Amino acid sequence: MELLGIILIVLGAFAYCFFDILIGFFAKKKGRSWLGWFLFSLFTTPVLAGVVLLLVGNKDAFRSAKGDSISFKKIITIIIIAVLAMLMVGGVYYVIVLIAQSKAEKANTWGSYDGEPILIENNNVFYNTLVNDSNFQTAYLNNDYNSLLQSYYNAYQSQVVFTALTQEAQKAKIVAPQKLVNDLIIRAGVYNGSDGKFSEEIYKNASETEKNQVNAYYTNYYPFNLIQSDLMTTIVTPQEADFVASLAEHTRSFEYFIINYMSYPDDLAASYGNEHSDLFRTMGISLLTVHTEEELEPVLEALNSGAAWEDVVAEYSESSDSSSNGGKVGDVKVFSLLTILADEADLEKITSLEAGAYSEPITDPYGYYVIFRADTAIREADFTDEEELAAVKYYLSQNDPETIKAYIEENIGDITAQAQSDFEAAASAVNSTIYAVNDAVNNIGGSDYLGGIDEYDDTQYLAAVAQDEAVVKELFSAEEGYVTGALEVTDAASTSFIVVKVTDIKDDNEDNSYVTVLLYSYYAPIQPRDDRFYNVLNSDKHTDNFYNQFLSTLFPSDSSSST
Repeated sequence: MELLGIILIVLGAFAYCFFDILIGFFAKKKGRSWLGWFLFSLFTTPVLAGVVLLLVGNKDAFRSAKGDSISFKKIITIIIIAVLAMLMVGGVYYVIVLIAQSKAEKANTWGSYDGEPILIENNNVFYNTLVNDSNFQTAYLNNDYNSLLQSYYNAYQSQVVFTALTQEAQKAKIVAPQKLVNDLIIRAGVYNGSDGKFSEEIYKNASETEKNQVNAYYTNYYPFNLIQSDLMTTIVTPQEADFVASLAEHTRSFEYFIINYMSYPDDLAASYGNEHSDLFRTMGISLLTVHTEEELEPVLEALNSGAAWEDVVAEYSESSDSSSNGGKVGDVKVFSLLTILADEADLEKITSLEAGAYSEPITDPYGYYVIFRADTAIREADFTDEEELAAVKYYLSQNDPETIKAYIEENIGDITAQAQSDFEAAASAVNSTIYAVNDAVNNIGGSDYLGGIDEYDDTQYLAAVAQDEAVVKELFSAEEGYVTGALEVTDAASTSFIVVKVTDIKDDNEDNSYVTVLLYSYYAPIQPRDDRFYNVLNSDKHTDNFYNQFLSTLFPSDSSSST
């Protein structure tokens, strides 16, 4: 559209200049100034200049025959030139309108599919999906932008798919008879009254534009629905169902324990804690956060005037997570406090607070001003407590991982050897819970219809190591009671291994087969439709302008200023 508009503008400009030059040429032949008449034509349009030139005629003849009447030939010539010039000016005007319309459409375009723009229009799929989404309405009232984004995107994708399948229907010459369209409109209740029945009054009061939009929607809805239904007519044959059942009837159950930073011995953790006891002290805190000094000023005024902490937090704090509960964070270790301070020297300003007192404004690593309130006085750690020891081990995993790694590598052989003879005792020795994964299928291919290890593994540690085909082969070919060596969890946050035991083998799990076939028979016919939708949304024909348009729709002033 833009290219066509540019071409038409260039051609129009050339035509306009051509007529201006032509006016100057005829003026010269009549003994008048070429340049003067060219400029006159340029600024007044060739229509007016041509008419005036014909009226004034030849310069010499004008002097000798001022009283001569205009001939019929001159009148016809004037009319022809006027018509041609009007057509030319009209063409230029049309081009200007066309480009303005194109820019207006582009400004409201969320994307396109095969050149057809994706817009929000009354009674189209985008509009109807959005207004019928209860989450959208709630999000709009609560300014929940994440939910608004999801609602808009779902509606946008529905419009893209509708546009693509409607284009396919048009190419296949699938047309809905008007009688069928009328029936669809009546059944949809577009013009229903309060009694739930079709109302002639509502129909008559509807504008022609609204009627045309409704009619166009349902005219396209039938072909779209026909193609969609056709995509869902896949039949699962008995042979196919038997094959799926045969895959699902072979299941295995496993148990495993984890070797990680929690496996570090309690006595070593307690020793480290006592050596660095300041890091593990605990205090209950609340926070009040603002971004600028201008925002900080009324906060300090309110606190200094004796206003209640909870009221000041509720009115001024920018932390939405805690402003509703007085800014309360709860118990925090000193080593955690250090992570939210820009300057470690500020720590003493917090830890020295008495219960109920609050600090001066302290800058965090992101430049925000934070006022800390001590809900409790600081407490020393008790390294006989399991939770305190767990905190020490976590700190080591984050700040001294080599210590944890060295211990695990030194002792992992003894741990796995013990697991071969006494699995439960080995798990206890490394402070680990034993996790169970029951009735998992060998789903190395990642089928959506088979319940593999990843579906039943709560911690996903076993699922992570089962990404390795060699591990899967080991687990699904071993005998019942088999215990693996230490399997490294490479994508864990810190050094981690698991030891796995095969606890049960079933080669005729009828319950699992029945449920799997049932699900497969339900979802398999839907799969071609979902695949088609996926292909549409990821097609080269699809131009996605969703996020830009979403931002300009919700924040029009911000987007306009940025452009």
